Amino acid sequence: MHVFSMLKQASLPLLVAGMLLTPAVLPAFPQPSLSISSGNATGTYYAASSAIAKIFNRKAVEYGIRVATVASQGSVANIDSVLAGTNQFGIAETAVLLRAVNGLDPWVGKPAMGLRAVLGLHPEAVTIVAAADRGIKQVGDLEGKRLNIGAPGSSDHEYGALLLEVAGVPPTKVTLSSYPTALASEYLQRGDIDAYLYTVGHPNLSVLEASSGERKVLLLPFDRQLIDRLTAANPLLLPADIDTEFYPSLERQGTVPTVGVRAVLFTHADLAEETVYRLVREVMTNFDLFRRQHPVLQGLTPRDAAGIRVIPLHPGAERYFREAGITP
Repeated sequence: MHVFSMLKQASLPLLVAGMLLTPAVLPAFPQPSLSISSGNATGTYYAASSAIAKIFNRKAVEYGIRVATVASQGSVANIDSVLAGTNQFGIAETAVLLRAVNGLDPWVGKPAMGLRAVLGLHPEAVTIVAAADRGIKQVGDLEGKRLNIGAPGSSDHEYGALLLEVAGVPPTKVTLSSYPTALASEYLQRGDIDAYLYTVGHPNLSVLEASSGERKVLLLPFDRQLIDRLTAANPLLLPADIDTEFYPSLERQGTVPTVGVRAVLFTHADLAEETVYRLVREVMTNFDLFRRQHPVLQGLTPRDAAGIRVIPLHPGAERYFREAGITP
């Protein structure tokens, strides 16, 4: 079934969430624009970027500049575009930013020392979507099953390997595949895999599509012991919850505990301090309005927004958070 047909059958909260994925129409200002390299147009990076642009652009005339959202392939592409100066801002997971500044794959020998944090955003939850007909109720039940963990080098692949290790599931006893995660819902529905791992913000259209097909699916909960071991093994991971309200066709409803990694709005150190200060000030002084722009932002706190440590804060962001008393 086409994803937009599924949205028509979804609950009112889903319809509202879908509408909020589309950025507000901007007036035809002659002013120059700053661009945020985000993600695909149906994803949470695009939604978060659009929310930032909407808040900032209420002052576009006063500031003589506006912010625009640009679709992209995600974290790696966003880092590359900011480093190249193609876009002034980007959104990426903390884990990918850390790889960039340390010169790890795909930046081997080219550490990206100029990246600076602007705002901490929502957590990307490590989500396991599993077929109900395969008797998979918890992570340990993945033994003997077919699990897709995304392409080698991706965050999904990294977290999938870590999850199996920490959960005590030998990788040799799982049939692993590396299909693109964006297509995993199709493979699950047609029976090519039994489960897939997707590190993503919620609500997410891929998970909605997987849960709305003929094959019934559920999201696997992580128990407290597993969460504690995962966060101890990787300090960038943090406890997270998935709200199933947006997936009414799931086999099992209720809050799903898991772990996640925070998404970050970032820029380059060369961007003017006053520009970044104004953007952060507009978002933070309209924080409740900002969080209402999309469900993925609703749990965000001011301390989350200011608490990014994998790369230094941009001086403009640092100045605002200090003046607002959020950081020392």
